[in-house]
Amino acid sequence: NGSTEEEISLERPGVYNLLNFRDGLDTLLGSIELPAGKISQVRLMLGDSNSVVVDGEVHELKVPSGSASGLKLNFHQELEEGLNFKLWLDFDASRSVIAKGNGQYSLKPVIRMFGEATTGAIKGTVSPASALPFVWAVIGTDTLGTIANEEGMFLIKGASEGAYTVTLQPQNGMAPVTLSNVNVAKGETTNVGTVEFGAAAE
Repeated sequence: NGSTEEEISLERPGVYNLLNFRDGLDTLLGSIELPAGKISQVRLMLGDSNSVVVDGEVHELKVPSGSASGLKLNFHQELEEGLNFKLWLDFDASRSVIAKGNGQYSLKPVIRMFGEATTGAIKGTVSPASALPFVWAVIGTDTLGTIANEEGMFLIKGASEGAYTVTLQPQNGMAPVTLSNVNVAKGETTNVGTVEFGAAAE
């Protein structure tokens, strides 16, 4: 089929704290010059220095499938000559770390990719900010997720057009909130405003 694989060198090799990249913050992993044509897959080679902090204690994260063949992400996009193309990798931390019940944790990465200008976004603020809620936007069978930051702000990028159900689940025991029919348009950011949490039902 004439396909080839190109290797991308990392700008800054090392260990990244993925929770630093919330509320729209991102970082450049690497860049490459490619000929015009189609991109169909990105393969991530995972390192073995992965960990998760639970109640202040650091636990090693095992990758069940190992890191030999890499993590393959299918992504079909036409690359046009002379144009820059930005590709984002959105890591869903809350769904990627699996507790095995014996004090051990495994890493089963849930990552989605999206390009610029073909999608929209959902943002908002939560009160109190200390709730640090998980935020999920669901449309059909697709789930997009993030965690609000310490200032109470959240941003979910790479949302395709359509009406989403957004659920905010606080981590401090307060009652969750669900927003229905949150409409997203291509190239635009939908602001759901401030979401107030109330005490959980007894």
